Amino acid sequence: MHINPLNSFDEVAAWYEKTKPVISKKHTAEQDVRPIGERRRKYERIIKITKNCYALSCGDNADPVFNWGWSDYVAKYPVTPKETERLSPIVWRKHSDGSETITIRNGQGDWQHNAVYSFLQRALPTGLYFSNGRNGVQHVRCHANGTYYYLPKTKTVPKHVYERYKEQAASSANWAKQQLKESMSDFDNLSLTFKRVGDRKFELLGEAHKEVVKRTRVDKDAKLALKPQIEEVFQWAATMYPLMRTQLNWNLKDEIRQRLGEIATERKIEGYYSDWSRLFGSCTPDLVRAIIANPEHPMRYEFGVATMFEIGSAMDTDADGEKGNHSLARTAYNKWINRVAGFAKIIKEEK
Repeated sequence: MHINPLNSFDEVAAWYEKTKPVISKKHTAEQDVRPIGERRRKYERIIKITKNCYALSCGDNADPVFNWGWSDYVAKYPVTPKETERLSPIVWRKHSDGSETITIRNGQGDWQHNAVYSFLQRALPTGLYFSNGRNGVQHVRCHANGTYYYLPKTKTVPKHVYERYKEQAASSANWAKQQLKESMSDFDNLSLTFKRVGDRKFELLGEAHKEVVKRTRVDKDAKLALKPQIEEVFQWAATMYPLMRTQLNWNLKDEIRQRLGEIATERKIEGYYSDWSRLFGSCTPDLVRAIIANPEHPMRYEFGVATMFEIGSAMDTDADGEKGNHSLARTAYNKWINRVAGFAKIIKEEK
């Protein structure tokens, strides 16, 4: 997985020229696959955009060869050189005045991008260091001044990706709706560009991005309106848990999941979506609130069982006797209710 650091535009261009393209049954000479490191990791490669612009790719949606997209969408919307230049993790440029710049870009979407992180750690020039810190926040450290610059997650995707998400979201695929929410077709400018000012020395061009952090805010008014019913569900689950403890296993969870699907179909209940890992984990907040509010709701018993699954670990934890267990269980319950009922909202704020 080793990659020799390329510390200037000229070194990148020279490496491109001396690297023999990979040609096989899978790759033609026209695809110009030139690995930056080990040839078996051919998707980590140098792409020549123009004589004054090279992209370093780790095989992502902006790579015209190793995009791993759905072939029908890629065929309809081929990856363009402009998209590769804009969206690759690393792009080196030589400008008309002779200056050199390197643009560094994070992965797209508000989740982990381990392949991109690994590539940046190994492919950045000496003098720039990628840092994958805690809480899912990434930075690039400039050795020349010791500053850590926030590297935000990006939103822009190639056209074939955006059209795929849009079509799938229209068919009510929840995963595609989330992906579309984190995507855009216009260019977001969420990258860092450094000017090379000397041997292994760089300085940031433009303003640094302000770091954005996630914070949880609870809608206390909405929760207060259902406070008695929320408490009723908890008391029922806490009372029934010791009686049903031995039954709360994967088989029961699967049985409840199947029953919920049948109820939703028979009663034509909107907002129910099955989740293999957590009961009610993918349902709409409106449905969950309706279940909480109505003791006669057809899914009320199953919701109570789901509550027992959620508080089980806390109920079984020794913490100052029964009272302590009850307290831990209530904390677990509140956290779960806030999430599934939509009381808790994740907001992004500048740090």
